[in-house]
Amino acid sequence: MRLKFSILFFIFFSLVILGNTNFVNIHGFVTDKEFRLGNATVSFHDSTNKVKSVKTDINGSFNIQLQKNKYRVSVKKNGYTSLLGDNYFVDYIFNKPKPLILSMTNNKISIYGKVFSDNGDFIKDANVKIKIGENLENIKTNSNGIFYFEGEVGLISIFAEKIGYYGNGTSLLIKNEKFINDISIILQEKTFYISGALVDRNNFLKNLEIELINASNNKLISKVTTNSDGLFEFRNIRFYEKAYFKISNINFRSEDFIINRDLRQFNIFVN
Repeated sequence: MRLKFSILFFIFFSLVILGNTNFVNIHGFVTDKEFRLGNATVSFHDSTNKVKSVKTDINGSFNIQLQKNKYRVSVKKNGYTSLLGDNYFVDYIFNKPKPLILSMTNNKISIYGKVFSDNGDFIKDANVKIKIGENLENIKTNSNGIFYFEGEVGLISIFAEKIGYYGNGTSLLIKNEKFINDISIILQEKTFYISGALVDRNNFLKNLEIELINASNNKLISKVTTNSDGLFEFRNIRFYEKAYFKISNINFRSEDFIINRDLRQFNIFVN
């Protein structure tokens, strides 16, 4: 009976030893170069796509027991991107395990950009729409045409627009950069024309000078002279929220109007 018990104990002890020799203890830590990262998930994927995972402790350390095999290692944490790539493998079939140092980077980025016109002037108060993932943010350029925002790595779409300009934008796939300050968005300025006739009752007034005035500051925008048929045409006029016509020879001033489109047959009646 004693001999039988000894044999059974030997077999059990041998199985335990053989079982333990088929496993390895893996340890390491997760870092973003400046700090060790707690609550990160470290996963080991074997050749059959089975996964075994462990979370790092408050000090960014982890410890896990695995069967001897070859594994693809991945690491995840909210707000961070892994720097391991998709082909980070470890081989524990013939190699002894070494401490794993797994690097991540903070997803936060700072982006500066400028919006300016096709003639090189900075555009202030342009509306800049920024889409990061599913989030959409609206900001304004400052007096120097500069906009700034903080976001996360990934696909970022930027679109700038302002009244009087054609909208324009760009898209960026940002991976590891922390600071970007070379984004330039050019907006092409819209121009319009105004055409019509200068009329006094039933008479067309010819060879009279018509001044187009900015009503916000009373400065001259442009001026033309009616032709022999009393017709006039202003071309390449920028957007203005307030403008008016002035004809000094007959002491005339029109009502204010907005220049935000082509104004055809915009006749001036001076009676």
